[in-house]
Amino acid sequence: MPKNSLAKSSKTHALVDKVIEKLGSIPNYLELRNNIEAIKMCCIMVEHAVNNSGKKDKERINKADIIFQVWTRTFNSMTPVEIKTLSSHIDYLWENGQIKKKGIWSVIKHSVCDWALRRIL
Repeated sequence: MPKNSLAKSSKTHALVDKVIEKLGSIPNYLELRNNIEAIKMCCIMVEHAVNNSGKKDKERINKADIIFQVWTRTFNSMTPVEIKTLSSHIDYLWENGQIKKKGIWSVIKHSVCDWALRRIL
């Protein structure tokens, strides 16, 4: 088991890969470079995956940095203007309370309903 910064790095890399895979499953995802809904989806995924409560500053994972890594790996040529726009979108979503964790029961309920609908259809 990796420890300290190596564990943080491996968790960050695994999360970036997971978000990129989910974003890549959307048709025409390359057109979603400045789409605020795609940014919101990725931010919520990161919010659910990263738990920084009760950790020291060195052990905390920067959630915005994960989104920047996802965007630069998905959309290879990011200009400084696009990075600034992405940052402003993230700030807007955070300030308006649109990036928040959902309760565990809500997540379980939606997962079970989604699974059931996929099995029926």
